[in-house]
Amino acid sequence: MKTSKSPRFPRWPWLRPGLPTWLGLSLLVLLRADVAPPEVPPANAPAPKVAQSEPAGDPLRDLITFTTKYDQVVPLLPGAYDSDITRLTARILENMHYSRHPLDAEYAERFFNRYLETLDPQHFHFTQEDLKEFGKYRERLAELTLRQGDTRPANEIFARYLQRVDQRATLVARLLQAGEFDFSSDERYTPNRKDAPWPENLEAAQALWRQHLRHEYLLELLNKQKPEEIVKKLAMRYKRLLRALGEFDREDILQFYLSALANAYDPHSDYMGKAQLDNFAISMRLSLFGIGALLRSEDGYCTIESLTPGGPAARSKKLKPKDRIIAVQQAGGEPVDVVDMKLSKVVEMIRGPKNTEVTLTIIPADAADSSERRTVTLVRDEIKLEDQAAKARLYEISNGEGPAVRVGVIDLPSFYASFELGKTGEKTEPRSTTADVTRLIRKLEAEGIAGLILDLRRNGGGSLEEAIKLTGLFIREGPIVQVRAA
Repeated sequence: MKTSKSPRFPRWPWLRPGLPTWLGLSLLVLLRADVAPPEVPPANAPAPKVAQSEPAGDPLRDLITFTTKYDQVVPLLPGAYDSDITRLTARILENMHYSRHPLDAEYAERFFNRYLETLDPQHFHFTQEDLKEFGKYRERLAELTLRQGDTRPANEIFARYLQRVDQRATLVARLLQAGEFDFSSDERYTPNRKDAPWPENLEAAQALWRQHLRHEYLLELLNKQKPEEIVKKLAMRYKRLLRALGEFDREDILQFYLSALANAYDPHSDYMGKAQLDNFAISMRLSLFGIGALLRSEDGYCTIESLTPGGPAARSKKLKPKDRIIAVQQAGGEPVDVVDMKLSKVVEMIRGPKNTEVTLTIIPADAADSSERRTVTLVRDEIKLEDQAAKARLYEISNGEGPAVRVGVIDLPSFYASFELGKTGEKTEPRSTTADVTRLIRKLEAEGIAGLILDLRRNGGGSLEEAIKLTGLFIREGPIVQVRAA
């Protein structure tokens, strides 16, 4: 048993009996890092091929066009390293998890059920017949995972899920096109199906999908929406669902699958793929190398949401919010069409080492029509995510008697720290929660505060070491947390 004690820090003058420091609730999470393999393109990714230069027209017509793309979807082939990663993850959990529990029949059952719940938490798409068919994997899952690293269960089950969603969207498109929604009869429907059984067969599932669509339509009707507006809204909703699912690639499916395996051991263990690990490292360092633009996906286009002040994009004065990025070109390379590409992939292409060039082809937000193009070349730089760092505010509180009392408030969204995680690409200036909070406390102390509130309400966790060091700012010494090795 290892007990972590707080470092010896001098007490702050204002931290004394009668002037307490209030602490909010926080969740400390252990950091997990997984070895990421080299990028291997999906062998037959089911991503939709609907890249168009013109914006979408009639949402219902678009939905009808979009459906049936996955009705006969072929499961993805495993990547070159998927079996090795799967075996290694299973062995690590068996030998290094706190429980040291083998991946036996009981845990394999948990693993299998967790994967189904990850894909279909509301028991809405899979049928009892599907589950019976998947039984060939359920009984051999431990052997397939530990000995062979076989990811066929992950890919085949996901392919069936994609097929069922496509069938649902096809039914929805037909019902919306017919436009016959009669609510004169007495009918009962329970929207939350988390504890309900999966439908018996496809016919039962279709009846369930029909009921849910009627429920969605009725909610909009009660919200005083016009029928034609309801049809447009629901058609867009299901089109977005299909588009989002079509963007999942082999790495995403592997992450869902191995996360389900980790969750079989406990709900706080997880698996991070390469992209997720890189993003987690960025959230810990509070910096990245790129152009300084917040992006979002809209109707298949990568659209600029906002620009980071002082970043390369803002300094160039050539980009603005609502510009749509349709191609990305690396220095010395050819432009790559990114319409309908998964947003995380576009972001990965735009990020890169400091002082390297990236060229974007955009449709300007103020373009007269969507055939207008503009090319913008930017030099990547370090972007500091200051909005996610600790911040301090000063309040003067008066109760009507005597002078006002000055109270400092420090908002701490996470316990961040600079350390190597994933593909950092470049060395960044070290960042520490404890160092930032120390600086803010000294600044508040110079303002003559009588007390301090450390606001951890939005804090989702981070570095356990930083949390321990931070506590040392407020107590001289003593146990902070106990960690028992597995």
